[in-house]
Order: sequence, then C-alpha cells, then structure tokens
Amino acid sequence: MRKAPAPMADSRFDTRWRVISASVAGPNHTSLGIENQDSLRQGAVGDGLHLLAVADGAGSQPRSAHGSRLSVEAAWEAADHVFARVPRTLGQWHEATARYAQACLDQFDELVERAITPLRNRPTATGVSTVSRAEFATTLLAIVADPPYFAYVCVGDGFLVMERAPGGSHLVIPPPTGRQTANETVFMTSAGRRDDLRSGLIVDTGARGLALCTDGLIDGMLDVSRGPDGIAYPCAPADFDAYFAAFRMPGVDGSELSRKLQSKEFAASSGDDKTMLMAVHR
Repeated sequence: MRKAPAPMADSRFDTRWRVISASVAGPNHTSLGIENQDSLRQGAVGDGLHLLAVADGAGSQPRSAHGSRLSVEAAWEAADHVFARVPRTLGQWHEATARYAQACLDQFDELVERAITPLRNRPTATGVSTVSRAEFATTLLAIVADPPYFAYVCVGDGFLVMERAPGGSHLVIPPPTGRQTANETVFMTSAGRRDDLRSGLIVDTGARGLALCTDGLIDGMLDVSRGPDGIAYPCAPADFDAYFAAFRMPGVDGSELSRKLQSKEFAASSGDDKTMLMAVHR
C-alpha cells in the first residue's frame, strides 16, 4: 500500500464528539500474569475523518497481543489511504467502504508478514522456525466516522452499540450467535475470514453515541431477548443510555470507565480482557 498523506491533527469529529476509552486485563489473565491482549486506537485519519478501532487477541495464541496491535494499526493505515479524500456522495461512500474493508485485510497481512520475517530468520534449538500467522490471531472492529456517515469493518466477535436521538441505544453490529467456544471465532488470520467479514455504511443524522466493545463485554453489557420464533439474540439493554449520558459529562473520563470495567460486577461476568471505545456527541 502506498503511503497516504499525513493525517490532519484534528478531525471534524473532534469538534462535536468526545472520545473515552478503557482497556483492562481480565481476571483470568491477571491471575496468570499475562498481559492484556486487547488493543484500541482512535484519532484523525485521512482528510479530516476519525478512526475508532478495537481488537481482541486470541488468548490461545502466543503472539495474539502483538496481533491485536497490528490489527488496529492496519485499520489506521488503511483508513489514512482510502479516505485521503472525503467521499462526496452516498455512492462514493459505499465504494470507499468496500475498499476500506479489503484494505484492512491486506494491510494486516502486510504487517504480520513484516513481523514474522525476522522471527523466521532467528536461530532456534532445532534450526527450524515454527512461527506462523495463526500465532497473531485477533479480531477487529473499526469505524471511520464523518457524521452522519459511519463506515464499519468487523471480523470476529466485537460489537457496536449506537445511541440515537430520538430512539435510544441499539445493538447495530451484534456479536455472532450460535458459537459455543473461542475455537469457533473467526480471526483476521483465519482462512475463512472473508466469509465472516462484515462491512457496511451507517448513515444516521440522529447518531449521538458509539460504543465499540470487545467480546469480554458481551455478558456484562448486553441482554438477551427472544424473537417470535423463540430464538435468543443479543440486544442493548434499556439502561445502556445511562452509559452514554454519564460519559457525556466533561468531568467523567477514561479512568472512570476503567474502574467500571475492573469492578467485581464485570469481573464476575467474564474472565476475558475488556475494552470499550466510546464516543459521545457533546
């Protein structure tokens, strides 16, 4: 991928939205002395747009924390390139969103290959390196925002809750359902990632809040509802609006969100790492 122009110091998003983030190691990792394997990144990209991205490294893989960092870096570099010029029409936005989804995959592959190359050349006791792409397994949920346009890319089990006025909070990108174990999660390194890739464009003049979350928050933040056919599906609880309202207050920052995610309440909901990247309209 050719180098994109240097991004603007601020985005149009910065003038009207406030971003709060927190990422904490889960109890399972803390008890074993393992680092937080989630990553996040946010900031201005391209021609005054804004990136929000979270990634969850697979706990079963030895280089997954590195993989999650490469995942959000890929989302950043791809956004800088694809959105170097702001789309001007709805058609241009759809076209750019499709290119962005592919660029995230391509850039991740490039970054992983760069990371693997020196490891392959490192001497080992057997003289044979066993480093593989799978060791960098990670999910990705990324949004490029220029309200009312929100281009998204999702691989894996991250989820997005959006608040709108009127209307309240809604789960607009749900985690996949019907998967019983982590072995069923599709990662950025998976052979079937293209089939699992979810990407699209949300256009909403009423959008007032975004919450990008990794799967460690599924049980702590989402409810389960049943449709007319009796099938259970995840949904945003009515009190999710209170999160957006609380973090809209200027005096409440990421440290408060971090304390919340480290609370006994959330620790009891999941032993996994927990990351939330929240943006609220001022």
